[in-house]
Amino acid sequence: MNRDRSALVQQTDINAFTVYAQGSYKNYTNTRGSSDLDLIVQLRSPWKRDLSDLTAEGRERYNDDNSPADYGYDDGFRDSVVQALRQFYRENRLKDPIDNSGKAIEISGRHNPLPIDVDVVAAQEYRIYHTYPEDGDPEYTEGMVFKPLVGDEWWVNFPKVHYENGNAKHDNFRETVRMFKNARGHYNDNHWFNLDTPSYYIECLIYNVPDHVLKTSDLTDRFDDVLSWFERDSIDLADFDQVSEMEALFGDENTQWNTDDAEEYIEKMRTMFDDL
Repeated sequence: MNRDRSALVQQTDINAFTVYAQGSYKNYTNTRGSSDLDLIVQLRSPWKRDLSDLTAEGRERYNDDNSPADYGYDDGFRDSVVQALRQFYRENRLKDPIDNSGKAIEISGRHNPLPIDVDVVAAQEYRIYHTYPEDGDPEYTEGMVFKPLVGDEWWVNFPKVHYENGNAKHDNFRETVRMFKNARGHYNDNHWFNLDTPSYYIECLIYNVPDHVLKTSDLTDRFDDVLSWFERDSIDLADFDQVSEMEALFGDENTQWNTDDAEEYIEKMRTMFDDL
């Protein structure tokens, strides 16, 4: 991570950005041999914003205080990140490990000084403003937003809030996430039908489980208790949040899951557990 951060700082003239980790390594939910390191290179200024929570007076104050910037995400920020990384590898006589054809900028661990693959997302800061007072600092929730190479859809996530909420959850939360991710891997290793349940959504599923269920110390009992909680008639998956609590887990947005796949995952986990 430090090598890639140094490459960006040294090689690009776009200084208003920050580099930080997200995903399973950052959130301590990674499992052996199954995770890439996810890095965000986030343009801090200008930012995209949502002013829908503000009063008319608050929106007017915001617009009076903020003018359009000369440089933005759409002015080639992703290209600048790719160029900075490639220049770093050239100058250090390292084989270019970069694949810039997907949603993220992929850096192969095969030719990278890091022993793992790295996914770099070139993003822009995203702010949901809650207040914009005449005096004092405005209140907003920080996220990040990016647009893949293909398509015109913007993707919004809140990795910093996700991390903070995971920290505030019961101490067994992350261990339980790892257990259910490993269970998915065990299922796939022993069945002809593969579950392709994304790790992010498994983490979100477990986040919605109450702490009193997660506190069970015996891992086998806890696994059973979590499944039993999902299977209760009173549980409506449609009420589940993502870990950031900024968006519902299920829906039609590009960052949301569908209940059919979630129910299939829970059903397969139950079948596997009962067959042990």
